[in-house]
Parts: sequence; C-alpha cells; structure tokens
Amino acid sequence: MGTVSELRLPADREHILVAKRAAAAIGTLAGFDMDAIDDLTIAVAQACENAIRCLENSGTLTGQVRIVFKQSDLGLQVNVRSTVNRDAELRARAEHAEMHHGGELVAASDLALRLMGLFVDNSTYRVDERTGGLRVRLTKYRAS
Repeated sequence: MGTVSELRLPADREHILVAKRAAAAIGTLAGFDMDAIDDLTIAVAQACENAIRCLENSGTLTGQVRIVFKQSDLGLQVNVRSTVNRDAELRARAEHAEMHHGGELVAASDLALRLMGLFVDNSTYRVDERTGGLRVRLTKYRAS
C-alpha cells in the first residue's frame, strides 16, 4: 500500500516554490534519482503555474492549489487541482452566464500543459470551464 501526502497552497505564484520543494522531497522519499526528481519538479511547477493561470483567466484571484502525492511500488502519481472558494465560484458562475469564454482558457494553456507532459511518463488535464479550475494528473514511474 502506498503513502499519500497532500499540500494546499494559495493560488499565488510565490507559493510555486513550496510546491517545487515538496515535489523534490517526496520524489527523494519515493526513491527517484536526481534527474527524475528534476523532471518531476519541473512538471509540478508547470502544473501549478497553469492551475493559477486558469483561475486568473476566469477572473478569480482567491483560489487554492491542492497537490496530492500518491506513492506506490511503481512510482509516484501527483494530482494538482485549482479550486475557488464558494463566493468566488458564485462570481465565476455569474460571469460565465454573461459571457462564455471557456474555450480561451483551454487554448491559452494547452501548449504549456502539453509541454509539462514531457517531464513525466504520463499526464492528463482538464479545465472546468464553469469555474476556471484545472485538474492535472502526472505519473512518474521508477526505472526498473
């Protein structure tokens, strides 16, 4: 059975450093070498950067980035998710009803999100057009 660690940070670029340090530390605990840890750190930083950007593009500045690290015998899975608080979500819904602009969120971040996948073995993402939140799943396998 694996170990699960969770980190919640304000959706603020200054806190990406904290996410990077946590990814490096957990990557070390998971048994990755320095190159794999560097790749993991870059991917996590990009995921956080894009999660924050999606919230900003939706007009939300009061969000949160949640990072969940799941260690297993095969490697490490990292889930990054940006969310908004209840008041901010209600504002986002009202703005969305007035003007639909969700396609711009995906197009603006699509290239950066695809590049993030170059540093891990598997990656997926999804933008919630209603709230502007982003969900990213990164998977890094141990070399056998």
